[in-house]
Amino acid sequence: MIPTTQPRLLVLLMAFCLSITNVQSQDIEKIDFKKPVQFSGSLNISLESYNAHGIEKRKKPFSWLVSGAPIVTVLGVQVPFSFLFSNFENRYYQPFNQFGISPRYKWATFHAGYRNIQFSQFTLAGYRMLGGGVELNPRKLRLGFMYGRLARSASLDSLQYANPLAFRTPPTYTRMAYAVKLGVGTERNYIDLSMLKGWDKEASLDQKFRDSTAPASNLALGVSWKITFLRRFSWQAEIGLSHYINDIYSDKLVADSSDAKIIRQLLKVFPARISSQLLTAGETRLSYQDKVMGLTLQYKRVDPEYRSMGAYFFQSDIEQFNFMPSFRLNKGKLFIGGSVGLQRDNLYRQKLATSERVTGNANINYNPSARFGVSFNYSNFGITQNPLRTSASDEIFKQVSQSFTLVPYLSFINDNSVKNIQFISSLQSLNSPMKTINTTADQHTLMGSLIYSHTWLKKQFSFNTSLNYNNTSLPDGDIGSKGGGVGFSIPVYKNRIALSTNGSWNSNTFNGMSNGYTINADVSTSVRILKRNSVQLGFNYLKNKATDQTVVQSFDEQTFRLGYGISF
Repeated sequence: MIPTTQPRLLVLLMAFCLSITNVQSQDIEKIDFKKPVQFSGSLNISLESYNAHGIEKRKKPFSWLVSGAPIVTVLGVQVPFSFLFSNFENRYYQPFNQFGISPRYKWATFHAGYRNIQFSQFTLAGYRMLGGGVELNPRKLRLGFMYGRLARSASLDSLQYANPLAFRTPPTYTRMAYAVKLGVGTERNYIDLSMLKGWDKEASLDQKFRDSTAPASNLALGVSWKITFLRRFSWQAEIGLSHYINDIYSDKLVADSSDAKIIRQLLKVFPARISSQLLTAGETRLSYQDKVMGLTLQYKRVDPEYRSMGAYFFQSDIEQFNFMPSFRLNKGKLFIGGSVGLQRDNLYRQKLATSERVTGNANINYNPSARFGVSFNYSNFGITQNPLRTSASDEIFKQVSQSFTLVPYLSFINDNSVKNIQFISSLQSLNSPMKTINTTADQHTLMGSLIYSHTWLKKQFSFNTSLNYNNTSLPDGDIGSKGGGVGFSIPVYKNRIALSTNGSWNSNTFNGMSNGYTINADVSTSVRILKRNSVQLGFNYLKNKATDQTVVQSFDEQTFRLGYGISF
């Protein structure tokens, strides 16, 4: 129960919170009324000294920074703040204009303030709305309603308006919307109907800007379902229909007797104007899943310029097929998965060229024991652009990107220590079988890294070392490096002081010839004072010595760091 001596204060604090931040859904039954107001957070202060020779300095010689992240919690609702002050940047973040709350009680969730709600990916799809609503899920019912503002009115400021050379953001109207969801079912079997109605408020924009920006409206309808059958099969689908009027004052379209019956019926349901667009989008997938195998067939099609006022972005003008198999074998020790897909655009033949893509990837993870495992990944992305064809062989652009990654590893774990050995190897290539002015130059990168780490659990001491190799082939030459690194971290004085250091040395090459070396060393320490205070000291040294300075410059950099932190 809330103490009677604080009701007025709590009311004021709740009113304050209802105007300031963005929080997640809160379960009323879990609120701690014994501690209605709580404070927590952190404060950090740091100083840095920097110097460089051989290159233009990339930082200021001296910098300071003060940052903090205080959090006020009122009746379970967190109100986070953050600030940053320094001699190169000052920022203060507070959520005064981005607050939202979604209290939940049993099967009812209420939304107020700024909320990101999704009813369907083709209608209301997570667009931030300032308003209110409710979602009700008693038993198998799936109901939802939202109403509010999608965007506020914005005009050109006086400086933009006066300067004809200034970049001008187009003026916008206040955009309102409401959305409804009606559905029935469970997570395994359901059907949902959704609708979003959005419109621009003409009076929200100054008269002098209305000629250049027309008010719009949108009615988006969606249906989605999932059907699980024969225990292991499922069919999911989502379909959207969007009637978007770009200018609500453009001339109306009137059907006459010569139009097809379906056209006359559509104009009755969707009163259209010259600026209207009636577009569709859909996605469906058929899946099979058992203990050993999974298979999924996916199809997606989105009309060019498909839009909904309740969604930020659509990858439109696309038709896509995907086949995604997966297998879990040898009692789950071996996993094999992947996908193969085809994709194309220019669905209505409105562009001069059509892009056709072939995509594929494969993943293999094998863990025969707790000590050994290996993972392999392959991905392929090919794209071909065809003009409006006059012959079957016409092509203006073709490119294939491939990537291979292989990672075997060993792990030895007991009560005293953890030891890991892994080898990371990767090959990436970009090939253009046909050379044109639109083609990116071929390039190939081969990378390998052998890493060993050892942690003594009781002493909290850790050690690591590595060897690495990297080579990139470009039209202008081959750039490579090889070398290694070592590092450790150790706590002392009853874990109050932590010391760590890392260093690496790499020999560089260009076209197979030596081109100097690179050294990177970092030393740091952290001292814990009392329970919530700490002081950090650090030093970093970077040196690059180049034989051929037309490729890269010789330089060295030194950075000193001093910091203090407190948590509360």
